Amino acid sequence: MKIRYVPFEELDVHEVLEQDNATFFEDFARQNITPQGYKIPSVNWIDGVAFVVLVMPPTEDIVKEQLVGRVHYSTVIFTRMQFQPEVNAQVGKELYPVRLRKAANNPTFVELVKFLKEFKPS
Repeated sequence: MKIRYVPFEELDVHEVLEQDNATFFEDFARQNITPQGYKIPSVNWIDGVAFVVLVMPPTEDIVKEQLVGRVHYSTVIFTRMQFQPEVNAQVGKELYPVRLRKAANNPTFVELVKFLKEFKPS
């Protein structure tokens, strides 16, 4: 059996949103509040940047692109901050924890963070 490792060669990010820390974590915590309770979410963190990636739906065209080494993220939302294991986000009068997950073992994310650190909205 032959096994090949074929990493993505290109990443297209269609929207980049930088937020302040409070807004970033509040928005993310709010999405995880349900009538059944709160499931503690986690966000990625690398080298001073906490971020969330929203991928494109796996349509036929997107899958074809991925097979030739090109991946598409519809949106990347990020904030600049030092690492801490958990951040408390305030939603109304309540505090909700959000975990940070060190993601430096993902080469695509490492390159994405390099891009985000230099990103300037046009």
